[in-house]
Amino acid sequence: MIVAKQRRAGRKYRQKRAIIQTVPSPTGGWDTRQAVSAMPPMNAVLLDNWFPETEKVTLRGGSEAHATGLGTSSEAVETLMEYNKLDGTNELFGACGAEVYDVTSAGAVGAAVASGMNNARWQYTNMGTSGGQFLLAFNGADTPLSYNGSTWGTASMAGPTIANCIWCNTHHRRLWIGEENSLSGWYGAANAITGTFVEFPLHGVFSKGGFIAGMGTWTRDSGEGSEDLAIFVTSEGQVAVYNGIDPNTAASWQLIGVFQIGRPIGRRFMLRAGADLILITTDGFVSLGAILALDRSQSEMAAISAQINDAVNTAVRLYGGNFGWEGILYSQGQQLIFNIPISGTEKHQYVFNTITQAPCRFKGLEAVTWGLIGDDVYLGMEDGTVDKYDGEGVYSDTGSVAISGDGVASFNYFESPNTEKQFQAVEPIFESFGNPVIATDMNVDFQIRAATGTAVAGPTHVGVWGSAKWGISLWGKSPQVFRGWRGAMKKGFAGSLRVRIETTTTKPSWLATRYRFNPSRSS
Repeated sequence: MIVAKQRRAGRKYRQKRAIIQTVPSPTGGWDTRQAVSAMPPMNAVLLDNWFPETEKVTLRGGSEAHATGLGTSSEAVETLMEYNKLDGTNELFGACGAEVYDVTSAGAVGAAVASGMNNARWQYTNMGTSGGQFLLAFNGADTPLSYNGSTWGTASMAGPTIANCIWCNTHHRRLWIGEENSLSGWYGAANAITGTFVEFPLHGVFSKGGFIAGMGTWTRDSGEGSEDLAIFVTSEGQVAVYNGIDPNTAASWQLIGVFQIGRPIGRRFMLRAGADLILITTDGFVSLGAILALDRSQSEMAAISAQINDAVNTAVRLYGGNFGWEGILYSQGQQLIFNIPISGTEKHQYVFNTITQAPCRFKGLEAVTWGLIGDDVYLGMEDGTVDKYDGEGVYSDTGSVAISGDGVASFNYFESPNTEKQFQAVEPIFESFGNPVIATDMNVDFQIRAATGTAVAGPTHVGVWGSAKWGISLWGKSPQVFRGWRGAMKKGFAGSLRVRIETTTTKPSWLATRYRFNPSRSS
């Protein structure tokens, strides 16, 4: 009898003993492709303003005012153009309303460098000739602009109706341009930006009609040379690929093939990313190098956005006609950013880690357009200002607006899918220069409830939240690790933690989460 009582007591003890398991942060990124019940443990049901790095997820950087006074407060900055100076000290120009301004330096802009334009939606390229380095810009409504590093003027070109030209590209030392609603391209002489341009008609190449939406250069060897291919993309999603240097000579200019992809979205649908071209299409954000080797029915295999294509397709369906679709490569931050123009006052960005391709969504950066000076990223805003993104020590937007992070980790069975669990507490672990004020909500069994948790900082006494562990942080130089248990009384077979933050003072990284639970007595 005594032995039996001891056995029952032992079983009761084992039933009460809590299990603790640690789960890494969702570095696999936002996932709209997998069913919530089958999502990989490293992915996230929701990941807003949490950027997935290789070993943690980090709150995105903030933005701050850079240049002010462009146009009027009711006119948006719709184009940012970088001029590549020969000495490397590049310049940035912003088009707003009928004018173009120098926005290289911070502060209030001076007088417009060009004015009297019909719109501010320019496509541009840089090209060097024996006469210097030039920025050339086309908007389909005005005589193209030309800038040589000191003087702005209008480009002198013969051949097409020059004011109707809306796209441009430099390919093998030639400037190519194209008129709006046309299936012809026009090319100039080698190393020239003036003179007579020759028509290159593509009506017989594209069987589905439409018009040329844009042209790009795709390289197969990660450099510039004879392996570079000319890519023409139509509004109907047909792509013509040409190999060669001189379109005047049939022997050195051949059509490789015509391929079908999803229809391009907007005029700024093409982005150079290393050796590849990334296209914004109705099939998602696709790699040209991958899509040309596949049938369109397999387009998702070529889409870097495959993991969130449901979200991309929904955005295309709802907002595809809005101005503002474009991509930018922020190499310094390892971010490939695609702008999603929801409305005049709301923009989202779908962002990918350039190393892992893990995606997330940015909110609160209401950028109409994006631009670069070197490795620094700038935003053209609705109110006629230019902001700088992700500056050192910037933890808010436009100087004062809090950045709101919201992440819902994938649901986890904790190695026992057939066992119901009584969750007791969670311990999210963060790395930060300041004690992050975090709100947490526990969700179970694939039900994502409205967030109710209160944002609070944990206790700051030694050994719990708010204290740096010996050997992990260096006083005043390295971020500290913050941790502390929080109540999470929920019962279910699978659990998921929601982590929210709203801050203007810190940029925390979510490292991992520890869950404490008991197997339910009823299981």
